[in-house]
Amino acid sequence: MATRLILSTFIRRSVIAYPRQTTLIHSNRSLQRLFSTTKPRLLAAVPEQTTSVSRATVGESRDSTSKKNRADEIKDAKLIFNQAWKNIEDHYGRENIHLPREFIFLMGAPGSGKGTHTPSILRARGITNPPVSVSQLLQTPECKELINQGQMISDRYVIELVLHAMLACDPTVGLLVDGFPRTDIQVEALKLLHDRMTELRQEFWDTDQRDLFPRPVFRICVLYVDEEVSVQRQLSRGKFIREHNMEVKKTGQGVLWDERVTDNDETLIRERYSIFKAHYGSLLKLSKMFPFHLVNATGNIKEVLEIILKEFEYQSSLELDSDTFDSISHIPVASQIGIHARQDLISRLEHYQDTEPDTLHAAIRFIDKNVIPEVHRHSISGHANIRTAEPLMGDPHFAAMVMDVLSERGYHARLNYRPIFFIYYQ
Repeated sequence: MATRLILSTFIRRSVIAYPRQTTLIHSNRSLQRLFSTTKPRLLAAVPEQTTSVSRATVGESRDSTSKKNRADEIKDAKLIFNQAWKNIEDHYGRENIHLPREFIFLMGAPGSGKGTHTPSILRARGITNPPVSVSQLLQTPECKELINQGQMISDRYVIELVLHAMLACDPTVGLLVDGFPRTDIQVEALKLLHDRMTELRQEFWDTDQRDLFPRPVFRICVLYVDEEVSVQRQLSRGKFIREHNMEVKKTGQGVLWDERVTDNDETLIRERYSIFKAHYGSLLKLSKMFPFHLVNATGNIKEVLEIILKEFEYQSSLELDSDTFDSISHIPVASQIGIHARQDLISRLEHYQDTEPDTLHAAIRFIDKNVIPEVHRHSISGHANIRTAEPLMGDPHFAAMVMDVLSERGYHARLNYRPIFFIYYQ
Protein backbone atom coordinates (compact mmCIF):
# COMPACT_ATOMS: atom_id res chain seq x y z
CA MET A 1 0.00 0.00 0.00
CA ALA A 2 1.38 3.34 -0.99
CA THR A 3 2.40 5.80 1.70
CA ARG A 4 -0.22 8.46 2.26
CA LEU A 5 0.47 11.87 3.64
CA ILE A 6 -1.09 15.27 4.07
CA LEU A 7 1.06 18.23 3.21
CA SER A 8 0.01 21.46 4.88
CA THR A 9 1.70 24.66 3.73
CA PHE A 10 1.52 28.01 5.44
CA ILE A 11 2.69 30.79 3.16
CA ARG A 12 4.61 33.24 5.29
CA ARG A 13 4.41 36.96 4.50
CA SER A 14 7.31 39.33 4.92
CA VAL A 15 7.02 42.34 7.18
CA ILE A 16 8.68 45.70 6.70
CA ALA A 17 9.13 47.77 9.85
CA TYR A 18 9.19 51.57 9.65
CA PRO A 19 10.66 52.77 12.95
CA ARG A 20 9.45 55.90 14.66
CA GLN A 21 11.91 58.77 15.08
CA THR A 22 14.16 57.63 17.92
CA THR A 23 15.19 60.19 20.52
CA LEU A 24 18.95 60.38 20.89
CA ILE A 25 20.71 61.14 24.13
CA HIS A 26 20.64 64.95 24.37
CA SER A 27 19.42 65.05 20.76
CA ASN A 28 18.86 68.34 18.95
CA ARG A 29 16.82 69.53 15.99
CA SER A 30 19.67 69.10 13.55
CA LEU A 31 19.82 65.37 14.32
CA GLN A 32 16.08 65.06 13.82
CA ARG A 33 16.24 66.89 10.50
CA LEU A 34 18.97 64.58 9.22
CA PHE A 35 17.16 61.34 9.97
CA SER A 36 13.49 62.33 9.58
CA THR A 37 13.96 62.64 5.81
CA THR A 38 14.59 58.91 5.39
CA LYS A 39 12.64 56.85 7.88
CA PRO A 40 13.99 53.42 6.94
CA ARG A 41 17.55 54.79 7.22
CA LEU A 42 17.30 55.91 10.85
CA LEU A 43 20.81 56.02 12.27
CA ALA A 44 20.02 56.15 15.97
CA ALA A 45 20.40 52.61 17.13
CA VAL A 46 18.46 51.27 20.08
CA PRO A 47 15.98 48.69 18.72
CA GLU A 48 13.81 48.55 21.84
CA GLN A 49 13.05 52.26 21.61
CA THR A 50 11.49 52.12 18.16
CA THR A 51 7.89 51.44 17.25
CA SER A 52 7.28 49.07 14.36
CA VAL A 53 4.32 49.30 12.01
CA SER A 54 3.73 45.99 10.27
CA ARG A 55 2.69 45.99 6.61
CA ALA A 56 2.04 42.87 4.60
CA THR A 57 4.01 42.52 1.39
CA VAL A 58 3.19 40.50 -1.67
CA GLY A 59 4.86 37.26 -0.90
CA GLU A 60 7.89 35.38 0.10
CA SER A 61 10.72 36.22 -2.29
CA ARG A 62 11.96 39.42 -0.65
CA ASP A 63 12.18 37.79 2.77
CA SER A 64 13.92 34.73 1.34
CA THR A 65 16.40 36.82 -0.69
CA SER A 66 17.18 39.02 2.31
CA LYS A 67 17.91 36.02 4.50
CA LYS A 68 20.10 34.45 1.81
CA ASN A 69 22.09 37.65 1.37
CA ARG A 70 22.49 37.96 5.11
CA ALA A 71 23.68 34.37 5.37
CA ASP A 72 26.16 34.87 2.50
CA GLU A 73 27.48 38.06 4.12
CA ILE A 74 28.01 36.32 7.46
CA LYS A 75 29.62 33.38 5.70
CA ASP A 76 32.12 35.73 4.02
CA ALA A 77 32.83 37.52 7.30
CA LYS A 78 33.33 34.22 9.07
CA LEU A 79 35.83 33.05 6.46
CA ILE A 80 37.77 36.30 6.67
CA PHE A 81 37.76 36.41 10.47
CA ASN A 82 38.65 32.72 10.81
CA GLN A 83 41.72 33.20 8.62
CA ALA A 84 42.84 36.22 10.64
CA TRP A 85 42.19 34.37 13.91
CA LYS A 86 44.13 31.33 12.69
CA ASN A 87 47.11 33.55 11.94
CA ILE A 88 46.84 35.00 15.44
CA GLU A 89 46.67 31.54 17.04
CA ASP A 90 49.65 30.35 14.98
CA HIS A 91 51.65 33.40 16.03
CA TYR A 92 50.86 33.54 19.76
CA GLY A 93 49.47 30.10 20.60
CA ARG A 94 45.86 29.66 21.60
CA GLU A 95 46.66 29.46 25.31
CA ASN A 96 48.44 32.84 25.10
CA ILE A 97 45.56 34.86 23.62
CA HIS A 98 45.06 37.03 26.69
CA LEU A 99 42.74 39.94 25.94
CA PRO A 100 41.32 42.67 28.20
CA ARG A 101 37.87 42.21 29.66
CA GLU A 102 36.57 45.65 28.63
CA PHE A 103 36.81 47.11 25.16
CA ILE A 104 35.53 50.53 24.16
CA PHE A 105 35.02 50.88 20.43
CA LEU A 106 35.02 54.60 19.62
CA MET A 107 33.67 55.88 16.32
CA GLY A 108 32.27 59.17 15.20
CA ALA A 109 31.61 61.77 12.54
CA PRO A 110 34.55 63.85 11.29
CA GLY A 111 35.05 66.74 13.68
CA SER A 112 33.04 65.08 16.46
CA GLY A 113 36.05 65.19 18.78
CA LYS A 114 37.16 61.59 19.07
CA GLY A 115 40.75 62.65 19.76
CA THR A 116 39.61 65.35 22.14
CA HIS A 117 37.34 63.09 24.20
CA THR A 118 39.57 59.99 24.24
CA PRO A 119 41.70 61.09 27.26
CA SER A 120 38.56 61.90 29.27
CA ILE A 121 37.03 58.50 28.49
CA LEU A 122 40.25 56.71 29.45
CA ARG A 123 40.49 58.54 32.78
CA ALA A 124 36.83 57.95 33.59
CA ARG A 125 37.11 54.21 32.89
CA GLY A 126 40.50 53.76 34.56
CA ILE A 127 42.10 52.56 31.33
CA THR A 128 45.86 52.97 31.27
CA ASN A 129 46.51 51.23 27.95
CA PRO A 130 47.23 53.71 25.15
CA PRO A 131 44.34 53.82 22.67
CA VAL A 132 44.55 51.75 19.50
CA SER A 133 43.88 53.94 16.46
CA VAL A 134 43.11 52.09 13.25
CA SER A 135 44.18 55.08 11.17
CA GLN A 136 47.58 54.97 12.90
CA LEU A 137 47.85 51.21 12.38
CA LEU A 138 47.41 51.81 8.67
CA GLN A 139 50.41 54.17 8.54
CA THR A 140 52.85 51.27 8.26
CA PRO A 141 55.14 51.18 5.17
CA GLU A 142 53.25 48.11 3.91
CA CYS A 143 49.89 49.88 4.07
CA LYS A 144 51.25 53.08 2.55
CA GLU A 145 52.71 51.07 -0.33
CA LEU A 146 49.33 49.45 -0.99
CA ILE A 147 47.58 52.82 -0.83
CA ASN A 148 50.15 54.43 -3.16
CA GLN A 149 49.50 51.60 -5.62
CA GLY A 150 45.82 52.44 -5.52
CA GLN A 151 44.91 49.21 -3.76
CA MET A 152 42.36 48.82 -0.97
CA ILE A 153 43.39 47.62 2.49
CA SER A 154 41.49 44.37 2.93
CA ASP A 155 39.18 43.73 5.87
CA ARG A 156 41.23 40.66 6.78
CA TYR A 157 44.39 42.74 7.00
CA VAL A 158 42.68 45.42 9.13
CA ILE A 159 41.15 42.79 11.43
CA GLU A 160 44.50 41.10 11.89
CA LEU A 161 46.25 44.41 12.62
CA VAL A 162 43.62 45.24 15.25
CA LEU A 163 43.96 41.80 16.88
CA HIS A 164 47.75 42.15 17.09
CA ALA A 165 47.35 45.60 18.67
CA MET A 166 44.85 44.22 21.19
CA LEU A 167 47.26 41.48 22.21
CA ALA A 168 50.13 43.95 22.59
CA CYS A 169 48.35 45.80 25.41
CA ASP A 170 48.11 45.11 29.15
CA PRO A 171 45.24 42.59 29.43
CA THR A 172 44.55 43.45 33.08
CA VAL A 173 42.97 46.79 32.15
CA GLY A 174 40.60 47.87 29.41
CA LEU A 175 41.37 49.11 25.91
CA LEU A 176 39.91 51.80 23.68
CA VAL A 177 39.89 51.12 19.94
CA ASP A 178 39.39 54.17 17.71
CA GLY A 179 37.89 53.70 14.24
CA PHE A 180 36.77 50.09 14.36
CA PRO A 181 34.49 48.58 13.09
CA ARG A 182 33.62 50.50 9.93
CA THR A 183 32.53 47.98 7.27
CA ASP A 184 29.88 45.25 7.36
CA ILE A 185 32.60 42.60 7.44
CA GLN A 186 34.30 44.30 10.39
CA VAL A 187 30.99 44.52 12.26
CA GLU A 188 30.47 40.78 11.85
CA ALA A 189 34.10 40.21 12.86
CA LEU A 190 33.49 42.09 16.10
CA LYS A 191 30.64 39.74 16.96
CA LEU A 192 32.85 36.77 16.08
CA LEU A 193 35.61 38.15 18.32
CA HIS A 194 33.12 38.34 21.19
CA ASP A 195 32.13 34.73 20.49
CA ARG A 196 35.77 33.56 20.40
CA MET A 197 36.54 35.25 23.71
CA THR A 198 33.50 33.55 25.23
CA GLU A 199 34.63 30.20 23.83
CA LEU A 200 38.11 30.67 25.30
CA ARG A 201 36.63 31.41 28.71
CA GLN A 202 34.55 28.23 28.55
CA GLU A 203 37.53 26.21 27.32
CA PHE A 204 39.80 27.29 30.20
CA TRP A 205 37.04 27.50 32.82
CA ASP A 206 38.23 24.46 34.78
CA THR A 207 41.96 25.25 34.53
CA ASP A 208 44.35 27.41 36.54
CA GLN A 209 44.35 29.87 33.58
CA ARG A 210 40.66 30.68 34.02
CA ASP A 211 41.26 34.28 35.13
CA LEU A 212 43.39 34.96 32.05
CA PHE A 213 40.33 34.56 29.82
CA PRO A 214 37.74 37.03 31.11
CA ARG A 215 34.18 37.39 29.98
CA PRO A 216 34.23 40.02 27.21
CA VAL A 217 32.50 43.36 27.76
CA PHE A 218 32.17 45.50 24.62
CA ARG A 219 31.16 49.16 24.91
CA ILE A 220 30.16 51.08 21.79
CA CYS A 221 30.57 54.87 21.62
CA VAL A 222 29.57 56.73 18.44
CA LEU A 223 30.00 60.51 18.63
CA TYR A 224 27.76 62.57 16.40
CA VAL A 225 27.65 66.14 15.11
CA ASP A 226 25.69 67.31 12.10
CA GLU A 227 27.37 68.18 8.83
CA GLU A 228 27.58 71.96 9.26
CA VAL A 229 29.09 71.66 12.73
CA SER A 230 31.55 69.10 11.36
CA VAL A 231 32.59 71.41 8.52
CA GLN A 232 33.07 74.47 10.74
CA ARG A 233 35.03 72.54 13.37
CA GLN A 234 37.46 71.14 10.83
CA LEU A 235 37.95 74.47 9.04
CA SER A 236 38.57 76.16 12.41
CA ARG A 237 41.03 73.47 13.40
CA GLY A 238 42.90 73.88 10.11
CA LYS A 239 43.06 77.65 10.57
CA PHE A 240 44.29 77.31 14.16
CA ILE A 241 47.05 74.86 13.17
CA ARG A 242 48.18 77.05 10.25
CA GLU A 243 48.40 80.12 12.48
CA HIS A 244 50.34 78.14 15.09
CA ASN A 245 52.83 76.82 12.51
CA MET A 246 53.29 80.29 11.02
CA GLU A 247 54.15 81.61 14.48
CA VAL A 248 56.61 78.77 15.09
CA LYS A 249 58.33 79.44 11.77
CA LYS A 250 58.40 83.18 12.45
CA THR A 251 59.81 83.01 15.98
CA GLY A 252 61.75 79.75 15.76
CA GLN A 253 60.14 78.65 19.00
CA GLY A 254 57.79 75.76 19.55
CA VAL A 255 57.00 72.61 17.60
CA LEU A 256 55.30 72.42 14.25
CA TRP A 257 51.96 70.60 14.28
CA ASP A 258 50.82 68.21 11.58
CA GLU A 259 48.42 69.83 9.12
CA ARG A 260 45.55 67.77 7.74
CA VAL A 261 44.87 68.39 4.08
CA THR A 262 41.16 67.87 4.64
CA ASP A 263 41.04 70.65 7.25
CA ASN A 264 41.72 73.23 4.56
CA ASP A 265 39.30 72.09 1.84
CA GLU A 266 35.56 72.26 2.45
CA THR A 267 34.84 69.94 -0.47
CA LEU A 268 37.07 67.24 1.00
CA ILE A 269 35.52 67.80 4.43
CA ARG A 270 32.02 67.22 3.07
CA GLU A 271 33.23 64.13 1.21
CA ARG A 272 34.56 62.73 4.51
CA TYR A 273 31.20 63.39 6.14
CA SER A 274 29.35 61.64 3.33
CA ILE A 275 31.55 58.58 3.91
CA PHE A 276 30.54 58.61 7.58
CA LYS A 277 26.87 58.72 6.60
CA ALA A 278 27.45 55.90 4.12
CA HIS A 279 28.46 53.69 7.06
CA TYR A 280 24.90 53.88 8.39
CA GLY A 281 24.12 50.29 7.42
CA SER A 282 27.13 48.97 9.31
CA LEU A 283 26.19 50.98 12.41
CA LEU A 284 22.64 49.67 12.26
CA LYS A 285 23.88 46.07 12.12
CA LEU A 286 26.26 46.79 14.98
CA SER A 287 23.40 48.13 17.10
CA LYS A 288 21.51 44.87 16.71
CA MET A 289 24.47 43.00 18.22
CA PHE A 290 25.51 45.57 20.83
CA PRO A 291 22.69 48.11 21.40
CA PHE A 292 23.77 51.73 21.73
CA HIS A 293 22.66 55.34 21.22
CA LEU A 294 24.43 57.94 19.17
CA VAL A 295 26.07 60.49 21.46
CA ASN A 296 25.46 64.15 20.69
CA ALA A 297 28.98 65.61 20.74
CA THR A 298 28.14 69.28 20.14
CA GLY A 299 28.66 70.30 23.79
CA ASN A 300 31.85 70.95 25.73
CA ILE A 301 34.16 68.17 26.96
CA LYS A 302 32.49 67.90 30.37
CA GLU A 303 28.96 67.77 28.94
CA VAL A 304 29.85 65.18 26.30
CA LEU A 305 31.68 63.02 28.85
CA GLU A 306 28.58 62.97 31.07
CA ILE A 307 26.52 61.77 28.12
CA ILE A 308 29.08 59.09 27.23
CA LEU A 309 29.18 57.76 30.81
CA LYS A 310 25.38 57.66 30.94
CA GLU A 311 25.44 55.73 27.68
CA PHE A 312 27.85 53.21 29.17
CA GLU A 313 25.54 52.85 32.19
CA TYR A 314 22.68 52.14 29.80
CA GLN A 315 24.71 49.49 27.97
CA SER A 316 25.66 47.91 31.32
CA SER A 317 22.00 47.68 32.27
CA LEU A 318 21.40 45.37 29.30
CA GLU A 319 23.98 42.82 30.44
CA LEU A 320 23.75 39.86 32.77
CA ASP A 321 26.01 39.72 35.80
CA SER A 322 29.13 37.60 35.28
CA ASP A 323 27.97 34.53 37.23
CA THR A 324 24.63 34.35 35.42
CA PHE A 325 26.31 34.90 32.06
CA ASP A 326 28.81 32.11 32.71
CA SER A 327 26.00 29.76 33.73
CA ILE A 328 23.99 30.11 30.52
CA SER A 329 26.57 31.14 27.90
CA HIS A 330 26.94 27.56 26.62
CA ILE A 331 23.37 27.71 25.28
CA PRO A 332 23.48 28.95 21.65
CA VAL A 333 21.74 32.21 20.72
CA ALA A 334 18.55 31.58 18.75
CA SER A 335 19.39 34.05 15.96
CA GLN A 336 22.73 32.35 15.36
CA ILE A 337 21.09 28.93 15.18
CA GLY A 338 18.93 30.19 12.32
CA ILE A 339 21.96 31.50 10.44
CA HIS A 340 23.92 28.29 10.94
CA ALA A 341 20.89 26.21 9.94
CA ARG A 342 20.73 28.15 6.68
CA GLN A 343 24.38 27.38 6.00
CA ASP A 344 23.84 23.69 6.78
CA LEU A 345 20.80 23.62 4.49
CA ILE A 346 22.82 25.03 1.59
CA SER A 347 25.53 22.43 2.20
CA ARG A 348 22.99 19.58 2.14
CA LEU A 349 21.38 20.77 -1.09
CA GLU A 350 24.76 21.13 -2.78
CA HIS A 351 25.66 17.65 -1.55
CA TYR A 352 22.43 16.26 -3.04
CA GLN A 353 23.25 17.90 -6.37
CA ASP A 354 26.78 16.49 -6.38
CA THR A 355 26.03 12.94 -5.18
CA GLU A 356 22.32 12.25 -5.88
CA PRO A 357 21.22 14.53 -8.74
CA ASP A 358 18.57 12.09 -9.99
CA THR A 359 16.93 11.78 -6.57
CA LEU A 360 17.07 15.56 -6.06
CA HIS A 361 15.40 16.16 -9.41
CA ALA A 362 12.74 13.58 -8.52
CA ALA A 363 12.05 15.52 -5.32
CA ILE A 364 11.77 18.75 -7.31
CA ARG A 365 9.38 17.10 -9.78
CA PHE A 366 7.25 15.89 -6.87
CA ILE A 367 7.05 19.47 -5.55
CA ASP A 368 6.27 20.89 -8.98
CA LYS A 369 3.51 18.35 -9.58
CA ASN A 370 1.94 17.93 -6.15
CA VAL A 371 2.78 20.93 -3.99
CA ILE A 372 3.05 24.14 -6.02
CA PRO A 373 -0.37 23.87 -7.76
CA GLU A 374 -2.09 23.56 -4.36
CA VAL A 375 -0.03 26.39 -2.90
CA HIS A 376 -1.19 28.68 -5.73
CA ARG A 377 -4.77 27.49 -5.36
CA HIS A 378 -4.82 28.40 -1.66
CA SER A 379 -2.53 31.42 -1.79
CA ILE A 380 -5.19 33.82 -0.45
CA SER A 381 -5.71 31.86 2.74
CA GLY A 382 -2.01 31.07 2.94
CA HIS A 383 -2.66 27.46 3.92
CA ALA A 384 -3.01 24.36 1.80
CA ASN A 385 -3.60 20.67 2.63
CA ILE A 386 -2.09 18.36 0.04
CA ARG A 387 -2.94 14.65 0.00
CA THR A 388 -0.68 12.32 -1.95
CA ALA A 389 -0.02 8.60 -2.27
CA GLU A 390 3.46 9.06 -3.77
CA PRO A 391 5.44 5.90 -2.79
CA LEU A 392 8.73 7.80 -2.70
CA MET A 393 7.50 9.84 0.25
CA GLY A 394 7.67 6.67 2.30
CA ASP A 395 11.46 6.93 2.08
CA PRO A 396 12.60 9.19 4.96
CA HIS A 397 15.65 10.34 2.98
CA PHE A 398 13.53 11.38 -0.01
CA ALA A 399 11.01 13.10 2.29
CA ALA A 400 13.85 14.99 4.00
CA MET A 401 15.12 16.08 0.59
CA VAL A 402 11.67 17.42 -0.30
CA MET A 403 11.53 19.31 2.99
CA ASP A 404 15.01 20.80 2.41
CA VAL A 405 14.03 22.09 -1.03
CA LEU A 406 10.86 23.64 0.36
CA SER A 407 12.78 25.13 3.29
CA GLU A 408 15.23 26.77 0.90
CA ARG A 409 12.27 28.43 -0.81
CA GLY A 410 11.01 29.84 2.47
CA TYR A 411 8.64 27.15 3.80
CA HIS A 412 9.26 25.70 7.26
CA ALA A 413 8.57 21.98 7.49
CA ARG A 414 7.72 19.58 10.31
CA LEU A 415 7.20 15.87 9.71
CA ASN A 416 5.11 13.57 11.92
CA TYR A 417 5.07 9.85 11.25
CA ARG A 418 1.71 8.22 11.95
CA PRO A 419 -0.38 5.42 10.35
CA ILE A 420 -1.05 8.11 7.80
CA PHE A 421 1.94 10.37 7.34
CA PHE A 422 1.47 14.06 7.92
CA ILE A 423 3.82 16.89 6.99
CA TYR A 424 2.97 20.35 8.24
CA TYR A 425 4.55 23.43 6.67
CA GLN A 426 4.30 26.60 8.66
